[in-house]
Amino acid sequence: MNKLIPYKIGRHLLKAVSILLALFFIISCQKTTTDPINTYDYFPLEIGHYIIYDVHETIYSAGQATPAVNVRQEKDEVDRILDKSEFSTTYIIARYQRKSPTENWQKTKEFTITKSPDKILTNLDNRTVFSLVFPMDLNLKWNGNTYNNQDPQNFKYSEINQPIDVGSLKFTNGVTVIEKEDSSIINKYQTIKQYALGVGLVSAEQTAIEYCQDDHCIGDYIIESGFRTSRIINSYNEIK
Repeated sequence: MNKLIPYKIGRHLLKAVSILLALFFIISCQKTTTDPINTYDYFPLEIGHYIIYDVHETIYSAGQATPAVNVRQEKDEVDRILDKSEFSTTYIIARYQRKSPTENWQKTKEFTITKSPDKILTNLDNRTVFSLVFPMDLNLKWNGNTYNNQDPQNFKYSEINQPIDVGSLKFTNGVTVIEKEDSSIINKYQTIKQYALGVGLVSAEQTAIEYCQDDHCIGDYIIESGFRTSRIINSYNEIK
């Protein structure tokens, strides 16, 4: 009998075991370093959770050389549950406002957010917006005005689970939703919102402006009327 056969078998067996151990190590590392993301956590609704925003509003009026500027802070806090069923829960959100960080908060309104397995609905000022759809997908488009009487408006995800910087804060996982994007030489309508994992809405930018359309200025993008509004997260609390 060839004495080299057991040696060769043992050597190949040892090599196979080494390869299997290496593969197991790689898979184990991947499992421990990449945690699955629960996309529902992009809109946390625990009672007591709040976000403080810096709000900057610029209003352009025809015939006015200088736009009116309104700067304030707003705080949205999950106040209580309004209704709960097998498949959805509706929360009351309390909104507070103050002119500066040194002033006391004044409650200005309440609105509702309904969370279901397939969507988030936001009812603010008697208008329901289809804010988010689940599961999240870059190929998805949905009508944000499904639950109101306004014209259909396609919403879409432009980024999912990507790092985002908002104001002075950095978030490892963020989602960007384009609610409106319509620009021409005579106007610009754009609404973009960003959500951070475990935080919620962290940025809302809205532009609705009309440019000068006279013969001497059309195409120069001179703002004649409209507004720009930004709500940028300043701080928030974490509910454990």
